[in-house]
Amino acid sequence: MKWLRGELLLQCIGAIAWIALQGVSVVSAADTSFRNEVANALQTLKDAGHSHPILDTHIHFYQASRPGGIPWPPANSEIYGDVLPADYKKLAIPNGIMASGVVEASPLVEDNQWILNLLGHDSFFPFFVGQLEIGSAGFASNLERLSHDPRFVGIRGFLWSPPAITLDAAQLANLRDLAQRGLTLDIVSRGTTNPKPRVEALCTTVPNLRIIIDHLAGAQGPVPTPEWELAMRRLADLCPNLYIKFSSFYDMYQTTDGNSHWLAPSNLAAYKAHFDVLMTAFGADRLIWGSNWPVSTLGHVTDPSGSFATQIRLAEEYLAPFGQAIRDKVMFKNALLFYRRHVVGDNEDEQGD
Repeated sequence: MKWLRGELLLQCIGAIAWIALQGVSVVSAADTSFRNEVANALQTLKDAGHSHPILDTHIHFYQASRPGGIPWPPANSEIYGDVLPADYKKLAIPNGIMASGVVEASPLVEDNQWILNLLGHDSFFPFFVGQLEIGSAGFASNLERLSHDPRFVGIRGFLWSPPAITLDAAQLANLRDLAQRGLTLDIVSRGTTNPKPRVEALCTTVPNLRIIIDHLAGAQGPVPTPEWELAMRRLADLCPNLYIKFSSFYDMYQTTDGNSHWLAPSNLAAYKAHFDVLMTAFGADRLIWGSNWPVSTLGHVTDPSGSFATQIRLAEEYLAPFGQAIRDKVMFKNALLFYRRHVVGDNEDEQGD
């Protein structure tokens, strides 16, 4: 596909999603080249055996070999090295992924621009979630500068020194700035990092900010604890602006420091109880799939298809009984609606089948 920036690219992806949902082979469009691009993208997916597309919303790129190295992942990590767009596309495209959003994991402000430069004009990566420290002295100016790039749709909250969310005056000013610009906020909530009461305070204090908790909101083990389940149901009820990233399944069984491999199960039964809580609490409109590649490769599975393909299989297997329309929301459509610029008061994120 050609380089199409901002909303135009998302409209193109949305058209592909619409075609898949309607089960037709062409899209009505005045622009013949646009129609051909859509048809070619669909044919590529069909040739690879994937009748319905996937949009991956959580991947990371970095280059340890660049001058000055990288702050993350650390040198002792098994995923340390050069992880670049070509590496990901070789894995993603055969698995039915037709576009992906990049999430910054580096604490260095300048690395946000490094990622944007790295992606260049590659329309496979239509959006970027940067990372800025909420409440920092340079937050407002950095957000203003980065917002000029239409691929920049939001930030991931600073993760390096819990508690990340304090809601002091500086943070509130920054969060309201983020909301006013129609941008999004990714956060992690597990352990001492952004505990659920802090998330509740965040989403109720800034109700017009679209927030997503990454990686199953800290789900752990085969059976949800009563405390986790109660907290998730309370958040779902109190915070209509809060979404859940249906991602990084293997983290539920993490037994290492996060820098080396651990063994994760490859059967749906090991994950289903937590998935059920999230689905019944938040509903199909507020779950958004993502892989968390390459971090997800640290969770070893016995499935011969590999860790990346297995995460997709687990998601598809879980969603199948809900029907194709719900599957497409979680694996594709919800991401299009969430990861885009919204005008404050924009009600276009109302979702129907």
